[in-house]
Amino acid sequence: MTAVIILSLLFCFVVSVIRCNSISSLLQPPYLTDEDFERGKVLPIEAYRLNGTGFHEQLPSRAITRANVWLAPTYKWPNARVPYVISPLYNNQERAIIAESIREWESNTCIRFVPATSNDRDYIELTPNDGTDNFCYSYVGRQGGRQFVKMYAPICMSVGQYVHELGHAIGFGHEHQRPDRDYYVEIKWENIDPSFYYAYDKYNAKDFTTLGMPYDYYSIMHYPDYSYSSNGKPAFVPKYPGHQDSIELETDV
Repeated sequence: MTAVIILSLLFCFVVSVIRCNSISSLLQPPYLTDEDFERGKVLPIEAYRLNGTGFHEQLPSRAITRANVWLAPTYKWPNARVPYVISPLYNNQERAIIAESIREWESNTCIRFVPATSNDRDYIELTPNDGTDNFCYSYVGRQGGRQFVKMYAPICMSVGQYVHELGHAIGFGHEHQRPDRDYYVEIKWENIDPSFYYAYDKYNAKDFTTLGMPYDYYSIMHYPDYSYSSNGKPAFVPKYPGHQDSIELETDV
């Protein structure tokens, strides 16, 4: 009888903890708090890096919105201000990762992510679930209205990859898709999964500008060199000496 009572009490305790955690998650505000940013400062090292062979990103099919945002004012965020809301589905660890990713951009650029208000028609929604089975993704630049930045654990939830997708939302394309990329990397099409060839398409120089910046092998917007490899071999190889080591997704902007 005593054992039955103990087991019943233990079961009630477990259920209560689960319910409290669920309620706590649902009660999270739709914006990041000071506590989220403080937790972001003490994340374990494994929260920063991503295994390049597991890198998956769903690129929007509207190529024009991926290629010309740096030239068209329509896709720029006015006054470098990016309104956002955050899904209550993220737990505290995931919110800390997002906070640290935002801190990376704000501490190195003029970009500011601000909680969206009723006056913000255009904003990004940070969420692990957009109602589709797509991989993690973001459109590039301001699209108009509500736009998703979809990132979920365990595949997509690292500071490195969240910084990368926020870069897309801000308006940056991929470094390895620059119009001049063939001078710097050799794409190994034979090593790439054909269903992901589009991830290595080269931007048209008429639509995309590099802003006069030199090619950066270690840009946060550069894919790791094994991304979408179909056979365990590099998807691209750097052409310049000193860049032959494996390129990983960096966390610094």
